[in-house]
Amino acid sequence: MRRNILVTGATGKQGQALIRALLHPSSSSLAPASASDPPPEHTYHIYALTRNASSPAAQHLLSSANTNTRTHLLTLVEGDLDDAASIRQIFETAKHQNGENQGIWGVFAVLAFPGLGVEADGEERQGRLMVDLAVEFGVRCFVYSSAMRSGPRYEDQMRLSGKAKREVERILRPGFFMENFNGFIGSITTAVLKAGLKPDTTNGLIATEDIGNVAAAVFRDPEKYRFQTLAVVAEYATMAQMEEAHRRAKGKPLPAVPWALGWLLLKLNKSTQGLIQDVERSHHARTSGEYPECEKELELARSACKMKSYEEWLVQGRDAEANSENWNQVSVGKLLTGKL
Repeated sequence: MRRNILVTGATGKQGQALIRALLHPSSSSLAPASASDPPPEHTYHIYALTRNASSPAAQHLLSSANTNTRTHLLTLVEGDLDDAASIRQIFETAKHQNGENQGIWGVFAVLAFPGLGVEADGEERQGRLMVDLAVEFGVRCFVYSSAMRSGPRYEDQMRLSGKAKREVERILRPGFFMENFNGFIGSITTAVLKAGLKPDTTNGLIATEDIGNVAAAVFRDPEKYRFQTLAVVAEYATMAQMEEAHRRAKGKPLPAVPWALGWLLLKLNKSTQGLIQDVERSHHARTSGEYPECEKELELARSACKMKSYEEWLVQGRDAEANSENWNQVSVGKLLTGKL
């Protein structure tokens, strides 16, 4: 049976990772099927949400999904999450094209990151719109990529993006993207974390590809993960441990701008201070027992697929992949002016 899945943020890192995992599972880290396994019960068709279907990113997504041998696996749909009518039209069109029982079956909701320290009222509004439409149109599996928790003690303090996501849906909670360390901005990120974190503080790391793999596992077995929260983290590591992993994998230090620049950015920019506080809180909650559900949530995510450690990710050369410009709303100018 065909299952139609609407993916928001389809051209972003998480959206693309899920699409690859669902449409081309042989290239993912999901457990391979054995010869004795029955054929897949379901096939998947992706409705990839984009504001501009003619954009280079959208067209690249379309061509990579609809290969010569496997066509019509993905449809680009135009819509704006700030325009409720345009999103409703996508659900209506899918229902009428495919029949009452063959509309949108699943939704993967990744909302645009507004930037560190930026009010997330719009993000929360967009999330509620998606949830309301999913309920109205009978969506069977709603997967939301949210923020990593710091434990119940800090739930009421989480304002901005974390609060917006917590109030919309709770199922996937990814850690700190390994891709955040790529390129020049990544070298600044490294310096900020080195300057701000305590030596024994661990940060939960995850490759965006593995977020997609975990999400795909949820869509393949929705009943198993119903009402579950999955902490999508491959490993926890201190900055010193990350440095050691980088030396083993690459034979050289983890790229970083001078420590003094990282320290200066922490003094100038409240958002980088907030980032350090979030990582410290998360570490404390996990190691002190304030977040007792953490281990269960971690194991649930790790049972979905084999995740790459930071060192394995480096060995595969993923650190050399270029990030799209402004993909996480971070720029040198914003860092220096405190407008991040």
